Order: sequence, then C-alpha cells, then structure tokens
Amino acid sequence: MRRSRRFTQTDRECLERAVEHYLRDCYQKRTAARVTEFASFLGITQPYLSRIVPEIIGTPLRYFLRRRQLDYAAQLLRTTPARVEDIALASAFGTRSTLQRRFRAAFGMTPKHYREITKCDMTDEPRACIIDLQLDRTLDLGRVPRP
Repeated sequence: MRRSRRFTQTDRECLERAVEHYLRDCYQKRTAARVTEFASFLGITQPYLSRIVPEIIGTPLRYFLRRRQLDYAAQLLRTTPARVEDIALASAFGTRSTLQRRFRAAFGMTPKHYREITKCDMTDEPRACIIDLQLDRTLDLGRVPRP
C-alpha cells in the first residue's frame, strides 16, 4: 500500500514556478506544451507527475497547463495586434485549430470574437466586458449605457 504524502503551500508554489518556466520555454521555442515534455523538463516520470499534481494543486496537470496557456493567449489577444495563428504558436498551442477549439470550450467564443469584445482603447466608449476568469463562461458582454 502506497503512503500518501501531505503537500504544502511551498510545494504548490514550487510547482507553479516550474510550470511558468516550462511554459516560458515553450513560448520562446513556439512549441506545444505537453505533460510528457513537462515531466522530462523536470526530470521525473510522467505517471508520477500526473499522480502527484492533483494532490498538490487539486486539478490534473493537463488542465492546469491549459488554463495557464489560455490566460496567456487571452492576454495576447487583448494587448497585441498579432494574428490568431501567431498567438496559437506564442501560447504553446501549436496550431490555430487547437487554440480555437480550446478557447471556445473555455470562453464560449472564438479568439477573434474575444478580441473584438475585449479590445478597448482610449477612443472606444466603455464596455462591460466581464469575462469569467474561471474559464467557465462569459457573464456579460453588453455595452455600458451612457448616462
């Protein structure tokens, strides 16, 4: 029988830093993020990593990685004029179709539509673009009425 180890907040912070370093490496190399490659990056086996990560952060590693990638892709969509194809590579999704499929599942819309509704510059009237950061659903996308 395998003994269960108690993980601490320090373990969680260490794992989060490792994920950030790994994803930054993927972003720079413009390669897709993969659990097996992350395990290799850490120098441990993928089965062991997949077993301990949910104990540390409460969610499977692939979902944790994907959420970080989606957050980064959303940031790029809001803050850069880069093409969706380039953002797919820059956020470690590999292809535009993978980004679109994952983005639609998380945000309920395409990356292009997300960019349109969240693009706000000084010349735009204010928008009520409240995007659920839990990546579950879009809450309210209407314009704020003028007084």
